[in-house]
Amino acid sequence: LLNKFADVREDAYVQTTDERMRIEVIGQRLLTGRLAIAEAALASCSVLHLRTEQYARGKVCNGLAGEVRLSEMPQLKAVFRESEAALDEMAAFTAGVEQRLNSCLRAGTIPDADLVDAIAVAKIRCIDVALERAHALRKEVGSYALMHATGFELVDMLLCCKFAEGDSRILQQKLTRDRLKALQKGGAAAALSGLLGEHRAEVFAAANLARKLQPAGRDVAKLAAAMDEHWREIYDLAEMIAERHIRTGPRAAFVEGPSVERLTPAATGFDADWKGKLGAPVA
Repeated sequence: LLNKFADVREDAYVQTTDERMRIEVIGQRLLTGRLAIAEAALASCSVLHLRTEQYARGKVCNGLAGEVRLSEMPQLKAVFRESEAALDEMAAFTAGVEQRLNSCLRAGTIPDADLVDAIAVAKIRCIDVALERAHALRKEVGSYALMHATGFELVDMLLCCKFAEGDSRILQQKLTRDRLKALQKGGAAAALSGLLGEHRAEVFAAANLARKLQPAGRDVAKLAAAMDEHWREIYDLAEMIAERHIRTGPRAAFVEGPSVERLTPAATGFDADWKGKLGAPVA
């Protein structure tokens, strides 16, 4: 993957194909990375729930009527049920986005604006859902959430996902910016038509935000001040755009199938001399 277009040979940078690295190719890699991060967040959260549910089935607690398994506590059962629904919804949406991106990759075409937005939505919402569901689970399992090798010690990885391959807040601002540009390009007729259509709430929010930002014109300082003043409306509009994509986007299933528990590694050590042993005969 790293040396498809270029490599380092004899301490020199060389191109390996006739196709030069272009901004479109670089952007394609960025979009693929965003989708990979979205899927990684979903998979990590799903495995965390699988592992915690296994623990809860074996954990005995004292109840009013005698001993009861932690997994039978109504609040924890509700968390598992709600998490499954939320994670399944995002998995179906993200798999649909992946199928659309795969079609572009196979055909060698550049994703259109709608697909670029859908990838951004997947990256933003998958991580938010994973964080929310992991936190909801953490609150219901007591000291287990503080123990080593439970998966909870790795939850900070989800925070890293928020700013990898495009910070989630920046992506939200981009969604809003592009929506306002589309509103401006469409003109009054398109705006009026949108107000009568299915997504009227989104169109109204975009028009209202555009009205508040319009006095700043092209003055960067004034625009920055206006954006600071109306920051909540900017992110609210991004949320509405995300909801539209999730509500209307095609659904699919990942080819890898459902999430499963990861295998425990056979060794945790690291052989510092691994390079020197590459050519060694097999014992």
